[in-house]
Amino acid sequence: MTLKKRLFLLALIPLILSTAIILFIVWQMVSMSSAGENDVDILTDIEALNSDMLIIQQSLANFSLSPTENNRLNTQNQLMETESFIEDLLSRLPNGEQSEQLSLIQSKFSDLTFTAGESLDQGNVSETNRQAARVGGILNDLYLLTVLADDWYAASVNETARQISFIVIFSLSAVAVIVIVSLITSMIISKRITDPLNRMLTQASRVAEGDLTVEIEESAKKSKFEIHLLNQAFSNMMLNLRDTVLSIHEVSDQVAGFAEDVSKKIVHLEESGSQIASSTEELAKGSQSISEDIQDTSERMTVLQSTFQQSEELTSRSAVKGNEALKAVQNGQESLEQQKHFTKEAATASSSIKKELETFSAFTSEIQEAAEFVREIADQTNLLALNAAIEAARAGEQGKGFAVVANEVKKLANHSSDATDKITSMVLNIQNGMSGILDAAVQGEKLSSHQLSSMNETESSFKQIASRVQSIDSELSTLVNSMQESMTYTVDVTSAIENISAVTEQTAAGTEEISASADEQQLAFKEVSQAIHQLQEMSLRMQSQLNQFKIPNRGE
Repeated sequence: MTLKKRLFLLALIPLILSTAIILFIVWQMVSMSSAGENDVDILTDIEALNSDMLIIQQSLANFSLSPTENNRLNTQNQLMETESFIEDLLSRLPNGEQSEQLSLIQSKFSDLTFTAGESLDQGNVSETNRQAARVGGILNDLYLLTVLADDWYAASVNETARQISFIVIFSLSAVAVIVIVSLITSMIISKRITDPLNRMLTQASRVAEGDLTVEIEESAKKSKFEIHLLNQAFSNMMLNLRDTVLSIHEVSDQVAGFAEDVSKKIVHLEESGSQIASSTEELAKGSQSISEDIQDTSERMTVLQSTFQQSEELTSRSAVKGNEALKAVQNGQESLEQQKHFTKEAATASSSIKKELETFSAFTSEIQEAAEFVREIADQTNLLALNAAIEAARAGEQGKGFAVVANEVKKLANHSSDATDKITSMVLNIQNGMSGILDAAVQGEKLSSHQLSSMNETESSFKQIASRVQSIDSELSTLVNSMQESMTYTVDVTSAIENISAVTEQTAAGTEEISASADEQQLAFKEVSQAIHQLQEMSLRMQSQLNQFKIPNRGE
């Protein structure tokens, strides 16, 4: 039953009972009035009948003194009218002594009418006078009838007084019953309205304090009662809010774990970057040494051209230097392979960071959708509270308590909306931070790709250097074995050394670029580390905001 029907029933029950009592009193009063009028008419008619009998007696006496036609007709008419009047009065008298007495009078009067009628028609004055004397007997009977009627009227008046007393007592008793029934009905209906509202008010206060462990009793069967519907809506809102907070807790834990994993990977990448930078520095030193050796070899080849006599000694020394250069190139190739391995690991780590960040970005989108869902629930609750306030205003004084509860529900909906705004703001901050981290990860991936490409070029250059140094070593060996032929190839050797010097310079430049890329990569790693630190701080702030809610254990 709806609240409107309950309130209508509360007002209708006293009205129906009051109307029934009023109708009963009116019916009793009408009955008493009708009975009183009938009693008065009977008494009046008996007195009138007594007067008619006196008139008939006088008319018969007049006829006996003056037997005129006019007196005869008047007397006969009077007899017939009186006889009709007696019949009418007999039909209206209640059964009992009065009716029997009037029947006796009617019998005597009928006999009188018949005998007097004959004497009047015959003009028998003595008989008429005798019939006039008989009227005196009927008058005696009428006197007895009058006494009986007076007694009956007195009894009727007493009965009327008793009925009036009964009506008064009944009215007072009925009013008392109406008051008691109205109070009991009001208490029952009010209790059924206020008890759920008081329970919801207590539960809403606990929810407003952040206690989401509140258990709300739901009605076992479907009901159209607005209070039950409000309780059901409040229960659904509580369940949705509890699920949302639990989901945010889980996502926050995942964010914290993810940030910790990423931080560890960043530390590992920084260590790898430091190793790459160290290897690059060693490679640069080796390239510088190679360049110096090649320049020295070029100078010695120039001296070889001017002082060919010392060519054998100088050639031997050049062979030694060539072997050293070959070893340096081999060492450079090994360092380059190690650096290439580290670069691939850095690229893999950057790609992993990018994927993890994209996954986390999807989590933040789910958090934002959950927050929007909570906002929609708060808006619906606010609208329900507004409708409840309107219904309470329509109910007047009896709806004040309901209006207070509706106001509290509205405040709760506003608090939920404010909390949703805070969560949405935090999610936006997380998304902004994640966007910066994702950009940094993409930049690191690009730098790793460029570094890997540069390493491939450097490796190709080292292969060329190794090939050229091996060629130089072979030529120097040939030069030692055949000094006579060395003059012919001196120019070619000088040209080859110049090419080696150019390649060495290119290698040094590539090494410097690799070193710069490693520095940029370390800077990018630092930026990613700072962003991860900001993400952890935001996660802690979100945990602090969520700690104000008291929720059941995750396993419950």
